[in-house]
Amino acid sequence: MIGVSRVACVTLLFAATAAAQIPAPALADARAGRVDAAVAALKPIRNADAQELLCKLYSSVDGRDEAITACESAASLAPSNSDYALELARVYGNKADHSGTFTGMRMVSKIRGSFEKAVQLNPKNVEALSDLGQFYAEAPGIVGGGLDKARDIANRLKPLSAARAHRLSAMIAAKSKDDATAEAEYRAELAVAHSPEAYVDLASFYRSRKQADRAAQNAKLALAADPHHGPDTLDAAAILIDLKQPIEAIAALRAYLGTQQIELSAFAHAHVLLGNALKATGDTAGAQKEYAAALALAANYDAARKGAGQ
Repeated sequence: MIGVSRVACVTLLFAATAAAQIPAPALADARAGRVDAAVAALKPIRNADAQELLCKLYSSVDGRDEAITACESAASLAPSNSDYALELARVYGNKADHSGTFTGMRMVSKIRGSFEKAVQLNPKNVEALSDLGQFYAEAPGIVGGGLDKARDIANRLKPLSAARAHRLSAMIAAKSKDDATAEAEYRAELAVAHSPEAYVDLASFYRSRKQADRAAQNAKLALAADPHHGPDTLDAAAILIDLKQPIEAIAALRAYLGTQQIELSAFAHAHVLLGNALKATGDTAGAQKEYAAALALAANYDAARKGAGQ
């Protein structure tokens, strides 16, 4: 994969300072997952904070082209903001991951350039370093990738975030087909962080190696370690659905939908995941209700429309 992404959904954390330039009703709609209402309010506002939030809203419902336009606007309005350069790199990567080979490769220079700019603007930005390192680990050398570059980033991460350094080292080992070291590094991440994200990373690794039982076990541990039902709950639930173990996913997704999110909510995505989980159990009527709930929040969300048979 050219881009950098987590299992289930786009990360939706935004800086607290952004709220200052965003109208309260639009911010309330975004936090409640009312994507269409928030987008309508934010589109006319030409400040970087509003455009960045708009970008993340589009990303949350797979509006990749619209997300790129909004993120490009935010990065242009605030060219010294590392987080905005990082988010632009992520939406470029998301677009590349869901495009044909030619389009994906054509976008690589934009992806790499934006990741590198995010790090240049803030050399201590852990998220930017982590994503740049993942890009280097996954991209071929002909387009600027390389394991030596990724190892250098891992070393730079060590004093800033031991967990992220272990995570990147695991990806490097996996790319080198050294599964024993990769597993050990993911377990080291877990030992340092004790976080739901670390359990999700380990579950994803096991799933990629077709070790379904271990993947499911760690996805369930991620749910247990996420009492506030944040984004990692969605990632873990998606893994369980993919592994055809929807029961625990259903409970977790309902808990997520019943929680007031401090970050921007991904309720439309959660409704789609819940619909998929219910469908897997044979509850077609319940699934249709969830797809309809997603469409009520984001009428053009393709995943919800597909689930609803539109």
